[in-house]
Amino acid sequence: MATSWNITLNDTSPVFTYYPYYDGFGTGNGWQIWYSETGYNTAFANPGVGISAHITSLPGANVTLSFYGTGIELHGVANCTFDVTVDGIFSPSLSSSSDILYSSQTLSEGTHSFTLTAHPTSGQQLAFENAVIYIEQAIPQMASYSNTNTTFLDYTGNWSVSTDTHVPGSFFHFTETTGSSVSTTFGGSSAVVLQGIVNWGNWQYTVSLNGTQSVLNASSFWFIPDTTLFYEGGLDPTQNYVLNIADTSQDGNKLAINSVKLYQPQPTTLSSSSKPSNTGEIVGAIVGVVVLLALVVGFLFWRRSRRLKTAILRRNSNLLANEILPRARATQFPALATPYIISSATANIRPEKFPLIPIGRSIGVNDSLRERALARGPGSVTSSSSPYSEASNKSGGSLSSSARSRQRPLPTPPVSVSSPALSAREVYHSPRPSRLEPSAQIPDSEVDRILEIIASRIDMPERNLSSPPPQYRS
Repeated sequence: MATSWNITLNDTSPVFTYYPYYDGFGTGNGWQIWYSETGYNTAFANPGVGISAHITSLPGANVTLSFYGTGIELHGVANCTFDVTVDGIFSPSLSSSSDILYSSQTLSEGTHSFTLTAHPTSGQQLAFENAVIYIEQAIPQMASYSNTNTTFLDYTGNWSVSTDTHVPGSFFHFTETTGSSVSTTFGGSSAVVLQGIVNWGNWQYTVSLNGTQSVLNASSFWFIPDTTLFYEGGLDPTQNYVLNIADTSQDGNKLAINSVKLYQPQPTTLSSSSKPSNTGEIVGAIVGVVVLLALVVGFLFWRRSRRLKTAILRRNSNLLANEILPRARATQFPALATPYIISSATANIRPEKFPLIPIGRSIGVNDSLRERALARGPGSVTSSSSPYSEASNKSGGSLSSSARSRQRPLPTPPVSVSSPALSAREVYHSPRPSRLEPSAQIPDSEVDRILEIIASRIDMPERNLSSPPPQYRS
């Protein structure tokens, strides 16, 4: 079965292209970054706390991404319709009631692109949180190289090292000089990720991978301490790649990096079970001999127990044949009770044990009788669940007032039968058949035979106590 792995690109990553802009003020004008704990920005370079999202209420605002993989999933929330275009295939007027705006897991392995376009009306919004990219490959191992690893990274130009508690590992490299760059050469990888800082005062930079260049922007009104500055998948592990990152903005604008991550396929090893081993052959032979001996012993035991069981059954059948005679079986059985015939004359007779309760009228007997006449079936169940509440699985509920005011309907009276009918007085005073009828008289010859059997069992011949007891006959 095919395996896959995935990588999540947060909405704050410069690899996304936002229209009309990446970050601004007022969702009605375009996209604005929001954090679940901090909310909207109130000051430049303010660090965000919580889960981030790009929010817009501008009709036609969109976000685009090119990626390598076999599937993609867009996360966020929306109370408006939106369109999604993947590789030119347009899916219009979509909506979502969960945190998954769109999902496609059947893409061919390769480079794809998607565009998410919002269509909010008055008071509606769309919030985009992240994109999860799926690659149908064996799960790789990730190797992370810190910005302070000058053996792996080669810095050129004017770079400085600084610290911030919000940055993973606290240390980061930054430059404010146009043309300053950092590069590395690597191989044996299927994907590469560059992590860095997006901040107020940061600006344009370029990333070149084996000569293919991408122009990106790390500017925002927020201080975002760690996000993906560059991602490229679908690399050939057998090839070497040269990664180069350069500051192309004017002097005074910063570029800051945190780390470089390489996703490397795990080497396949020959399992020990596939290697030839004499020990396995020896163990297999021993197990085979043990199984064969167990089958032989089991067969002998089954054969002996079957013979013993057959001998016991034969002896018992002989004893039963000598003691139970066909003449001793009963020849007569108690007569069945005659069934009642219900007719129009007898239909009005009711047993006095269960008095009828007129509908809607209380009587002077125990009130529990009246309670038993109320409806017992399920009525209308009231619920206070909101439209967003999950369906309850509870069986309890309160009956509506209309259900309590109704009584269970009475059964339909029986249809009259055309057979001869008795009067009410005749039915009441007619004798009822008893449950037990006197059994049939047993002939004297049968009694004598029974007495002979009993006497033969009582008058047993005395056994010599010195002789051994009799054995079972085989």
